[in-house]
Amino acid sequence: MFERFTKEARDVVVDAQEQARSLQHAEIGPEHLLLAVAHRDRAPGAATLARLGITPQACRAALTAAPFGEGDAEALRAFGIDLDAVRGRAEDVFGRGALDAAPPPAPETRRLFGRDRERKRHLPFTRRARKALERSLREALERQDDRIGVEHVLLGVLDTEDRATAGLFRRLGTDTAAVRADVVADLGRAAA
Repeated sequence: MFERFTKEARDVVVDAQEQARSLQHAEIGPEHLLLAVAHRDRAPGAATLARLGITPQACRAALTAAPFGEGDAEALRAFGIDLDAVRGRAEDVFGRGALDAAPPPAPETRRLFGRDRERKRHLPFTRRARKALERSLREALERQDDRIGVEHVLLGVLDTEDRATAGLFRRLGTDTAAVRADVVADLGRAAA
């Protein structure tokens, strides 16, 4: 499938791994693909993100935001769940910071020409990211494009059924359906 990707779309996939690494994530998800697309603000589709204010900085902030805000804590309290108590109990059992982000994995080293060389560990794609890349192929076929470009990768990420991606777009102040409609409209205008 990757032989059908344009150079820029391949660069997005490679950059997604670097984005996951920089966030100290152990896997590459659709969110990392989105972040990599946002870094190419002049590419088709990505230009729409920039126009909508979905910048690399906004994406990174939305990805690193605390998963629960005060409103979420209030909603859970209504069900008798105290997040501070849950955190405290987890730290009692598993140690301080047990619910914080895991430290990045130690880099692998290998001996090469008598010297230790650091080798970056390959990060796997999540099932959701693999599905997004498969959808990018379907998007290209539906648009009758012979190559998969950045715009197709973006359209593949914009799955309305993926709750995690939908949550990310909510934190960015929009939703996947609205972004998808804008991307498709912009691509249609560019083709005309």
